[in-house]
This record gives sequence, structure tokens and C-alpha cells, in this order.
Amino acid sequence: MDVEEHPLADDDDAWTTVIEECRATAEEYRERGWTAFAPIPGDVVPLPAPGDSADEKVGLDVLLSGEEFDRLAELVETDEFDEFEAFRAHENGIVYLTLVFRATASQTALCLPLYYRVVEADRMLDRVRAGDAMTTYVHPLSGDERLEFDHEDPTPLFPPQDTGDA
Repeated sequence: MDVEEHPLADDDDAWTTVIEECRATAEEYRERGWTAFAPIPGDVVPLPAPGDSADEKVGLDVLLSGEEFDRLAELVETDEFDEFEAFRAHENGIVYLTLVFRATASQTALCLPLYYRVVEADRMLDRVRAGDAMTTYVHPLSGDERLEFDHEDPTPLFPPQDTGDA
């Protein structure tokens, strides 16, 4: 994929702001005594992607570096993430998200910045509107492993026009 084709090629400032806000959110948790981790994805793809069969996964496919994925896998192995919060912005046809997954018993927070182009997410959004569950799938470049985070209420991840917040 050429740099010009990357979803964030024209909106690097907005993405940088989302990353900074995500890191600041993680720091706020740390200041309250929590363990907080804020990995930065290399890529985010809405699923099903164009050309995927109808029975494929539904949600966001997130690529992390091997090191960040290993750290996340350690957290998921020892902590049960039982709360979820999403912060959303929408600019130039791109939805920017900061997802915060919390393991309240161990006071651990995963702060994950994400993005997707609305025009590339039609199939995902249609499937979720039709009742399919939405999941965030996180994997390393090797693709050998995958962690899944389910969204009981995916509405905060939708474009603002879908939620009445436009």
C-alpha cells in the first residue's frame, strides 16, 4: 500500500493527537495507582474487509508490534477486563477512537488508539447494525496469535451520524 493510500496519509495531525490523548489517559490511570498500557497499532482494518466472505469476523483488526503484543498478552493472561469505555472523534471521513478496557479487580487499564475510514467500514457497520457482535481483534505481525475484545455495546465505536451525535 502506498503512503498516499494509507487512511491516515492526509490526517497525520489528528492521529498524533489521538495517540497523545491515549497516552495521557494511560498516564492518568498510572497516577491513580493503576497499571496502564497504551500500545500504538501499526494498522487497523475494519472486518469484514472488501472481498471477505460473509461468514468472516466482524470488528476491527489491529496490528501491534511483537513486543507490544507480548506485553498485552501478559496482561490479558493475568487480568480479567470487565469494563469498557470509548472516546470518539470524526474528521475527514475517519473515525478516531481511544478504547479503554479495564480490569477493575487488578486496577489494570489497556488504552488503545484506533481509527477506521467510514467508507471502508460499510460491511462491518451493516453487519453490526443487523445484530452481529463486534470485536476488536489484536495480533502481532507474525499473525500466529490473536487476542479478542468483545463490545457488548458497539454504539460508541460507530460514526457520529449513526449515534445521533453528528
